[in-house]
Amino acid sequence: MKPTHWLGTLLILGTLSVPAQNGRVRLYYTDFSRLSPGNFGEQAVRGFPEYHFIPRRFTDGWDIVNNRGPEEWKVFELEGRQVLDYLGYNAEVWTRDFTYPIIVTGEALWGDYSLEAGVTPLSRPDVADLRGVVFRYQSGRQYYFYGFGPNQTILLRYRDGEKGFNQDGWHELGSTQQAVDPAREYRLRVDAYGSKIVCRLDDKIVFSVANDRFRGGRVGLLACSPVRFHEVSVETTARENAAYCERRKKQNDELHALRSQNPQPALWKRIATPGFGAARAIRLGDLDGDGRTDLLVVQNIPFFGGNYHQISCMTALDLDGNVLWQIGKPNSNHAYVSYDPAVQIHDIDDDGACEVIYAHERRIKVLDGRTGRLETQFQVPESRIQPEEKSWKEYKHYYRRDHLPFLNVDCISFADLRGSGRPLDMIIKDRHTRLWAYNNKLELLWTASANLSHFPYFYDLDHDGKDEVFIGYSLLDHDGRTVWTLDDRLQDHADGICAGDFCLDGSGNRVFIAASDDGVVVASPEGKILRHHRIGHAQTPSVGQFRPEIPGLEFCNINYWGEPGLITLYSGCTGDEITRFELIHAGSPIMPVNWRGDGQEFILLSTNPAEGGMVDGWGRRVVMFPSDDHPDMAYLVHDLTGDPRDEIITWDPHAIWIYTQSSAFSGERIYAPRRPPTYNESNYVPVISWPDWKEVRR
Repeated sequence: MKPTHWLGTLLILGTLSVPAQNGRVRLYYTDFSRLSPGNFGEQAVRGFPEYHFIPRRFTDGWDIVNNRGPEEWKVFELEGRQVLDYLGYNAEVWTRDFTYPIIVTGEALWGDYSLEAGVTPLSRPDVADLRGVVFRYQSGRQYYFYGFGPNQTILLRYRDGEKGFNQDGWHELGSTQQAVDPAREYRLRVDAYGSKIVCRLDDKIVFSVANDRFRGGRVGLLACSPVRFHEVSVETTARENAAYCERRKKQNDELHALRSQNPQPALWKRIATPGFGAARAIRLGDLDGDGRTDLLVVQNIPFFGGNYHQISCMTALDLDGNVLWQIGKPNSNHAYVSYDPAVQIHDIDDDGACEVIYAHERRIKVLDGRTGRLETQFQVPESRIQPEEKSWKEYKHYYRRDHLPFLNVDCISFADLRGSGRPLDMIIKDRHTRLWAYNNKLELLWTASANLSHFPYFYDLDHDGKDEVFIGYSLLDHDGRTVWTLDDRLQDHADGICAGDFCLDGSGNRVFIAASDDGVVVASPEGKILRHHRIGHAQTPSVGQFRPEIPGLEFCNINYWGEPGLITLYSGCTGDEITRFELIHAGSPIMPVNWRGDGQEFILLSTNPAEGGMVDGWGRRVVMFPSDDHPDMAYLVHDLTGDPRDEIITWDPHAIWIYTQSSAFSGERIYAPRRPPTYNESNYVPVISWPDWKEVRR
């Protein structure tokens, strides 16, 4: 039995409007007395929630916005009162001048209100940093801050994105010198009504300004050095509370209407994976040649700090749960992965039957898809660092390829580099400096080096019948020659890249890059940067028909490191931002879902019944999953029933469940988008839905 999803319940209870003693209406109050002393929250290994749903167990209705150091928030009991302390101290490591530990509560629909908190500065004045309250919170990158600053200051400011690479977007509204006792409790109060913002310290007005950059939003606590919070309350006027209740009713009515228009998820298959299950390490393909999709479940053993791994067990299943074959020894301790296992299902010898191609220590092995028997193998390259591998300097401190005599293969992918008309050429790579290209006889074609990032994207850009390789910040021709690179223009590394005519009108191709800390970049096919959106750490891209009323397709990105969960949509024609929304504080594969078959696609967050669901291009949860104890750690989207609408494969190390639609399609034409091939599956490959339709035969 799964734990009850109490977070959403507590949030609702904590934000119900109740009369306050002064005739105003209390929106929220806590003195942390409902908490148990100890850690305020729990989180998985920091990289794991990039592509997995992990319940982040926080209490009292608060969300931890930042994913760097949730263990630094602690609950203590002192002199009969409970307090919440932030005990982080290394601002250079944790904030780096652009990322800030924040917890938030309340509702985005809140408008005007008064926020008051009891705060003990706690930090010594010579090492103090930002500590205080957040109000009118829109996202982890947009909010107001009022509180204590460094060098004995009191500050009022708002943050709106960033000014440059890893540079904060603070805008100062007020600053004053004020000596404070680090051991004394102070009262911080903000009255934010309309464009007027009044800030008080122990009932004394410190700032009174006019600013309406953000109107309404959640409240929170921000801390970049040790600080203690005693209690938090939010109040508003009866009139404003009535307006808020009306907004909430309107939103709930709208969601109810939208959800009633969509088929509900209906359970189609349920498969147990005792002992041999895995996290997001499943491959899809026709292993037994019967024309149906099969599953390959992959376990692994990580090493070198979890940056490398060796596949330890693979189990082939059909959709009825029958085990076709298994190699290796299953072990439930080897289920978890936060990167790509180097394995694919593909017909590499072009004989009409699929093989399993995977890396195992110093060899690439090719197995018969029907039986799992070894067909052939070859030795991987040596791991020696070459002089031209300039990006090695960035990654050598933690990806240490040079420690082993052989290459630990990071991923495997397939393309048509020779113009054969079939994707029979294979690329392998390291993390993240060199790649090697082979033909399907496992003969080396070429090798190249650049800031490679995670996984390549293949597209015949020049229409010569041979794929170009988009990888990292570079475009390589089919022969490995560098056509152009943005390595000297962009920093960090690309977490995802794709290219194509996303405007769908023949006006030209665009390159879409999720560039980690360098944000979202849209480039021309010649490598010219057309748009550069400093949105934060852009982690995962996808492309789909999320807003049918807007010409072309839409780029979708979700942030992870820094402000996880912020989703932004961009026009596939212009590269301009369309909208942004923050529904979760974690990562997601954000795969497009063809759920209705009518031409509009949804974005799948996760299958968790409380925090997941399918979201439309306006940021509304329009399809929710049932509370039926289904596994919700990982998911894939794929058409399994023959109806071009998508099924949802959702699983954890114990079981795989598959959902389809609760009702049949009733139209004459059904949307049947073309998706990336399953032989190039990766946690880092952008899922693109190219529009297509099929006639429905009755």
